[in-house]
Amino acid sequence: MNSRKQLISLVTGLIVMETTVSTLSANANDRDVSWAEREKIAQTLQSIGCNRFGDAEYYPDKKRFEVDDVVCENGQKYEIYLDQSYRVMKKELEDH
Repeated sequence: MNSRKQLISLVTGLIVMETTVSTLSANANDRDVSWAEREKIAQTLQSIGCNRFGDAEYYPDKKRFEVDDVVCENGQKYEIYLDQSYRVMKKELEDH
């Protein structure tokens, strides 16, 4: 391949990569919680009898936290949604 074709191929690849990264960034509407937020989530969950959880994300557009794999006193796993003040909005039994 001559150098012109290599340059065109490289530029095309970079454009495709940039478009992909931009699209992913635009669709990213959540973020991981901070350590301080994680502690507040843990306090709230303990107050309702749940002592362990997995991932937790904050969704700014929905103004809520989503907490996965929450294990409560009954041994069941739940997904729990908290508002910005760390109040329980919804508690759903996980189906897996």
